[in-house]
Amino acid sequence: AVDPEHHRARDVGDEPLLLAREALTVICRRRVDGARKLAAEGADIIIMDDGFQSARLVFDFALLVVDSGRGIGNGHLVPSGPVRAPIGNQLRHANALLKLGHGSAADPLVRRAARAGKPVYVAETVRTDAGSLDGVKVLAWAGIADPEKFFKTVRETGAVIEETRSFPDHHHFSEDEIADLIDRAASRGYTLVTTAKDMVRLEPGHGRAGELAAKSRVIEIEVRFDDPAAPGKIIDAALASARARRLRERKAG
Repeated sequence: AVDPEHHRARDVGDEPLLLAREALTVICRRRVDGARKLAAEGADIIIMDDGFQSARLVFDFALLVVDSGRGIGNGHLVPSGPVRAPIGNQLRHANALLKLGHGSAADPLVRRAARAGKPVYVAETVRTDAGSLDGVKVLAWAGIADPEKFFKTVRETGAVIEETRSFPDHHHFSEDEIADLIDRAASRGYTLVTTAKDMVRLEPGHGRAGELAAKSRVIEIEVRFDDPAAPGKIIDAALASARARRLRERKAG
């Protein structure tokens, strides 16, 4: 189990550390073992990322998530494209589709889901951090899968992006990279801004890593559904499916 008070991102990963702030989180090389650990720890519901890639677990509810700005890109599988598993297989096994954002790139997949009778939910990422950046000159830096999406969020705060720095997803920063960010911002009078996912890789920071963490402002975001009842509907559907599955298993046994 991930303990945000004792573990570091270099040991357990940045995303697990963020998730552990909200709920019981387990990392495991074999997903089925991770699921068993969560069940033993008392979890009632297990939420798994990239679940379509696990063939040893039974899903009670499978949610296919697509970004409305990127869609499915060229439709090819990783590493030739952004798709983790064949779209046809994912859609066939999915219980519903979640469209993130209000762009049009995901619309072809939304139409396919609707024709297949799958519920379609819509949500967007919204800022939750307090304070204004309106008119503030910033150096925005991020080591995530889609830095441009973060930079777009920064612009929407009213900040003036003077410079950006992009790093690979889950990147662990070298001393030179950290120094460059701090010194460049200081020499130009820019405010440093980054993501919560990047910040957690600097904590607990020492030396210049701690300095970068202290000088960087985090743009906090959350996913907000157009239909506020949607998360409850998804949980209810998952629980109903689990009850029906257990009933079938008892009858079969």
